[in-house]
Amino acid sequence: MRTTKKQWKEMAGYLAGEMEHEQASNFISGICENQQLKNEYELMKNTWDRFYSNPAEKYKDTGQAWQILNRRLENDNLLEEHQPVVRIYSRGFALRMAAIALLILAVGIPVVYYSINQSHKSRGAIEYSSPEGILTVDLPDGSRVFLNEGANLQYNESPEKQREITLKGEGYFDVTTDKNRPFLVNTGKVTVTVLGTSFNIRESDSRSVEVFVESGSVKLELQEQNQSIILGPGQLGQADQELKISKLDDLNYLSWKTLDFKFIDESIEEIFRVLENAYHVEVRTGNIKNTGMRLTTSYSDQSFETILNTICTALDITYEKEGKVYILQPN
Repeated sequence: MRTTKKQWKEMAGYLAGEMEHEQASNFISGICENQQLKNEYELMKNTWDRFYSNPAEKYKDTGQAWQILNRRLENDNLLEEHQPVVRIYSRGFALRMAAIALLILAVGIPVVYYSINQSHKSRGAIEYSSPEGILTVDLPDGSRVFLNEGANLQYNESPEKQREITLKGEGYFDVTTDKNRPFLVNTGKVTVTVLGTSFNIRESDSRSVEVFVESGSVKLELQEQNQSIILGPGQLGQADQELKISKLDDLNYLSWKTLDFKFIDESIEEIFRVLENAYHVEVRTGNIKNTGMRLTTSYSDQSFETILNTICTALDITYEKEGKVYILQPN
């Protein structure tokens, strides 16, 4: 049975994060019942993860790739409904089409092999690591996790048990609701319990832990002190020697995941700090004198070099690149 254009779009729409919780859960259930779709989805996901981990290349030649995809599908008689080639403009549509196009350009169709994007699997224990860039992990219950660079996630795949995750580093969780099985995230210092919500966990080098809730609510427990607090939307919980709640005032707290930035009368040093953390690069400013300038600006889903070029224009400076190190130079 050949995969239809609609099925390709559904798989790519799921990878692009366009589905609601219920749609995502139904999608995962559907592909688990169809081995061919499951194989094709896993291969597409591998390609998408490599694509998404390199923000600088995210939209490169996407429109051209989609046109090539349509020609290949039509030539192989894989389109059940024939539609004209469309140009890509919107961000969501671009993500969805890019996921399909990159799969086709990378491996072609039909898909002939099945691979799983995970670093280790034995005795029911599954482990994912993100050594470079951002890794998207889709859990068996339909929940989705975005692992920041350097993060590690482990879980025991067993539908009968609680949904329990072990996290090291930073991860953003979009959790599907299951009232019978609470979702638990354990960092070794704290445990986060949730029924269905989206939140971010950040573990620092000093082993302090921050939990930011974007939607829903979670219970944050400090294991050693046997303390707990409830966090709601927009609240930041901090766990060190004790638990604290504060209102998040960092506009760019989730920029590592969203690549959306907003700076209001911000210093150049702080802007570069935020960009370094989001793109995992290093900016050296020692050769310029006017880093005391402050800027008000915003960026959305652009490559680091595109952003850097606009800042360099404002400062009337240039830069040299050595791997992931950018050295600012006066004109």
